[in-house]
Amino acid sequence: MRWIPGLLLISMLGACCTAATEPETAKASEEKVIEAIRGMYQAYQQADLPRVGKYLTEDSTCYDAATSVLVRGRKAVLDHFGTILARHEPGEAWESSIEGMKVTTSNDLAVATYQLRTSAGGIHALSAVTQVFQRRGDAWLGIHLHRSWTLPPK
Repeated sequence: MRWIPGLLLISMLGACCTAATEPETAKASEEKVIEAIRGMYQAYQQADLPRVGKYLTEDSTCYDAATSVLVRGRKAVLDHFGTILARHEPGEAWESSIEGMKVTTSNDLAVATYQLRTSAGGIHALSAVTQVFQRRGDAWLGIHLHRSWTLPPK
């Protein structure tokens, strides 16, 4: 019977420790994923590919809809983004906006879907985007990006 108080103390300490390390809420995870997406697009619009790379895992992939090729690895994905950025004329004004974002999380994985409206050089495009993220430590990093482009009538 002497062991009961000790067991109760250990149980209470265990409960205290568990409460401090509980996983973040789904809402907090969704907000971090949205923050990562916005950070990626902001870096992309500033043509800061090294900063874009901070939001990607080393083994990230990106589907290139123009060539139907799966681009594999952070470096290859960043090179792909660089090729797209190189199509813009120096000083050319272009804008993009994210619309209708929906993020679903499950444990350490998240899927974000949204539309990206882009306007550059007189061309207006709309793409459906799906991005998959994985929680790595405290950060949500992109592991896959898929865009399907459509050109709406002018």
